[in-house]
Formats: sequence, structure tokens, C-alpha cells
Amino acid sequence: MSLTDPLDVPSGRRSRPAGLAPAFSLVLSGVLSVPVGLLTFAYPPAIADTLWGHPFPRGVHVGVAVVLLVAHALTAYGFVGLARLPGGRVVTWSMGAVAVGFLVVAVCEGISATLWGTSTEAAAAINLENGYGAGSMLLAVASVVGGVAIIRRRLLPGISRWSVILSGLFMIFVVTPALIAGRGDPAYLALTGWSLFFIWIGIALGRRVRDTGDGPR
Repeated sequence: MSLTDPLDVPSGRRSRPAGLAPAFSLVLSGVLSVPVGLLTFAYPPAIADTLWGHPFPRGVHVGVAVVLLVAHALTAYGFVGLARLPGGRVVTWSMGAVAVGFLVVAVCEGISATLWGTSTEAAAAINLENGYGAGSMLLAVASVVGGVAIIRRRLLPGISRWSVILSGLFMIFVVTPALIAGRGDPAYLALTGWSLFFIWIGIALGRRVRDTGDGPR
């Protein structure tokens, strides 16, 4: 199978024009998240790195958490659109699981906004870290599983059909080790790089809708 194989569009089935909302949501989620990652990387520390919310003062931390909550909710909606592609049960369930994972992470962002200044060793902070971890692993593993099906079924155009699986692999093998090593510059840069995948995925989904008229159902 080459990178230029045509998209898989079901034959004998009347296509319903698909809206671009899920694609736009994915692109917007990346556009919101990338500046946050760069800001976190560059911001001069306002509190100790042993306190939740580092490096931001309270107001900036709350604002960042709200932006990320919105971004993750947008990403979840985008993956609901991917779940509705005509790719069979594997795509439907795996992309749905990715959406659930992002909703879990979005809820964690909302909780994070309330914990500024809490010790990272406190039970609330540890539980929140576990919540982030569970949501992230769910969406990463489901992205890999569904990404294989997207590649095999040629559901996204060209090399972009690799975007979903690569986003999951990047979370597992780049972001997660960086976070385990500590919430320092490598972790912030890894998260910023991960956010770029959703711009890629959104553009690819938009191209499918534009080129075939057969998208999320």
C-alpha cells in the first residue's frame, strides 16, 4: 500500500455531506495548546517546583487550566468525528475511547485550576496526576489501535493517515517518559510537540470531507 493510495469511500452507499466542525475542533485544539506549552516552557518560575501550578502565579495557572480544558474538550469532539468515519467497529470504538480519554484529561484540568499552591506530594495532587495518567494512557493506546485501522482502511488522505497512530506513539514513547522524569522543560516541549499532531489530524479530516464529501456520519 503506497502513501498515494486513494481514500476508502464505501461504495453503494449514499454519502451524506459531512460538516467540518470536528476537523475545525481538532485544529483549534492544537492552536490553543501549542502556545500554552511554549508559555509554560518560557515562563519565569513564580512558585517552587514542589507546588502544584509551577511555574505560574495563581491567575495565570487558572487561565492556562481553563484554556487546556477547552482545548481537550475540542479534541474529544474532533475524535467523535473520527469515530463516525465508515471504518468499522474498531475505528468507532477506538476513536470513541480516545474521546473519553480526552474528556478525562479535560476534567483533570478543571480540578487542576483549584489546586494551585498545593504540595505535589499531597494526596489531592497525587490523585490528579493519576487521573491525568489514566486518561492519557487510554487515549494513547486507543489512538494506536484505531490508527492501525485508519491506515489499513485508508480513511485519511496520503501520509496523513499515519497521524493518529503517531500521536498515540508519541504520547507513549516521548511524552510519558518526559513526564515521569519530572515536569520540567523536556516535558513541556514534548507536550507542545504532541499538540501539533491534532492540527495535522484536523487538517487531514477536513481534506477527506472536502475531497470526498464522505466524512463523519
